Amino acid sequence: MKLSKNLNYLRPIKINNLFRVGNKTDGGYVVPLKPFQQIDGIISFGLGDNFSFEHHALLLNNKLNIIVYDHTVNIFYFFKKFLKSIKRIFYFKSNLVNILNKFKILIHYTLFFLINKKAKHIQNKIVKKIYSSNQTNLKSVFNNLKQKNFLVKIDIEGDEYKIIKDIKNFSKKIHILIVEFHNLDKKRKLFQNSVIFLKTFFNIIHIHANNKCSLCNDKFPEVVEFIFLNKKIYPLNKNNFQRNFPIKGLDFPCHQYKKDYILKFQ
Repeated sequence: MKLSKNLNYLRPIKINNLFRVGNKTDGGYVVPLKPFQQIDGIISFGLGDNFSFEHHALLLNNKLNIIVYDHTVNIFYFFKKFLKSIKRIFYFKSNLVNILNKFKILIHYTLFFLINKKAKHIQNKIVKKIYSSNQTNLKSVFNNLKQKNFLVKIDIEGDEYKIIKDIKNFSKKIHILIVEFHNLDKKRKLFQNSVIFLKTFFNIIHIHANNKCSLCNDKFPEVVEFIFLNKKIYPLNKNNFQRNFPIKGLDFPCHQYKKDYILKFQ
């Protein structure tokens, strides 16, 4: 679909040597090769039951240290989902494939976050201001890490808007920034202000629509993944845009059984 000129502020700048990290559904992201090779740490806000990005990133570079913040899941969460899938088979609401998948996720989480020393899951919620012991903020996160060059990934189901302004204080350390923006139908002005603010420090280099969600009235998706690149560390030609998405061979539908949304900038 051809997008309105009013959305041209979202046009990604063209960059070579992009590649995919993570699986070929929801959970994988397209990042630039050289900047990815420069990072020594990954900070992820939001985990859920898909951590293929973090797992693949560590396979590509075993010198990375990965830390994930998500207060909604833990080992017991995955164990309960596994047990539930077994119980549901007696009501014909599950099957052996589903049980096996839940078991794989449980084992994968255990091996990656509980045994592997290079990846850590902290059950804290990322907030702007800390009010309880199960919360943290960007200042606390960055002050407790020894690494200096980061990829930061934010997928926290709408709470991303609460911490966008705080990124300014740590932008010099962030080489690559991944943000999945939600609720663009109801929070369009907030979304627009957030992106314009981030563009002070970063260039947009990639965009991908989440086809699990609906379209807004102007045909722009309600949920969109953005890849930002630090503009001071990696200067780019600001007049050379990538106008058509998805990119064949790099982008894949988040919902594998539905067609991807096509975005065409003017």
